Amino acid sequence: MRKRVGKVNKFILLFYALLAIFFFFILTITVKEKAGKYLPLKKAAVLLADSAFKIVKAYRLNNGIPIDILNDPSETGLIGVPYSLITYEEVNLDLVKASLPANYAALFVELLKERRLKANDSLIVYFDGSFPALNISLLSAIKILKIKPIIFLSVASVAYGANLPNFTFLEILDTLNKAKIFDFYVDYALIGGYDEMGSGLSLAAREFIKEKVSFYKIKLITKEEKAAFFSKFKNKAFLEIAYNKINPKRWQAEYEIKEELFKGRLFYEKRYSLFLTVCFLAILLIFLYLIIKYDLEYYLFGKREEIYKEGV
Repeated sequence: MRKRVGKVNKFILLFYALLAIFFFFILTITVKEKAGKYLPLKKAAVLLADSAFKIVKAYRLNNGIPIDILNDPSETGLIGVPYSLITYEEVNLDLVKASLPANYAALFVELLKERRLKANDSLIVYFDGSFPALNISLLSAIKILKIKPIIFLSVASVAYGANLPNFTFLEILDTLNKAKIFDFYVDYALIGGYDEMGSGLSLAAREFIKEKVSFYKIKLITKEEKAAFFSKFKNKAFLEIAYNKINPKRWQAEYEIKEELFKGRLFYEKRYSLFLTVCFLAILLIFLYLIIKYDLEYYLFGKREEIYKEGV
C-alpha cells in the first residue's frame, strides 16, 4: 500500500470522529445494571430504616410536636429547630437534610460487611443528637446484620438535629424500641457539646440532660471515662456518627446517596459490555494505525490532485 506523505485529509478525521461517537453511543445503549454487593441485606436495612422514620414521624405528630414544613418540606419529622435549650452549635440546615435518606442504611451495611463483622460480633457505636436519621440508618444496618452494639450517646445536638428537649434521640430510640423496630439501648451517655461535657450549653441545659439520662436509667459518664473504655476495647470495631466526626453532604456526594429508595450505585452498578468495548477499541486502533501509516485518501478519493493534497 502507498505510505502516507503529508497531512491526513479532514474528511478522514471527521469519519474517524463520527465512528468513535457511534461506538460510544452503542456502548451507552447496551449498558446493563448489575446488582451491587450485599443487595438483599441492603434492601432489608433500608426498608427497616424507612419504617423507623415513619414511626418517628407518627410519634411526633401524635404527641403534638409540630413539624416545620419550611425547614422540613418532606415532613420527615427528623429535622429539629434552629435553636433550643440543648443546642450547642449553629449549622447549615442543608447539612442535616443531607443525612435524611434511608438509603444510608445500605451504605452502613457495606461498611460493616467490609469490616468483616458477623452476626453476634460486637460493635462500639458513638452517636450524638445531631443526625438522628443517620443514627437510625446505622442501627437498621446493625439489626439486619445481627450485630451487638455497645452504644454511647452524647445527648446534646447541633441546630436542626434531635434538639427538641422533649424529642431528643433518647425519646426517638425509646419510641422505636416500644414499636419493636429495634431492641437497642444506650449503654453510656454523655452530656454532649463541644467537649462532650457540656461546653457550649447553659447550666440549665446540662442539668436538664442529666435528669433526662437519669430518667432513662442510663449511666452518665465523663469524656475521660469514655476514653478509658475505648482504650480498653481498642481492638473492637468502632463507628462514630457525630457532628464533629462526619459530613453527610460529603458522604451523599461520594456515595451518590439518593432520596428514592434503592436508587444509586450502592444498589446497582452500571456495567458496559466488555466484549463490545474490546472490539470497538480494536477497530479504532487498527483504523488509526492505517490512517497514520498509509495514504488512505489516495485509494478512497482517487488521484484527483486537489482532494489528495487537501489536509489539516
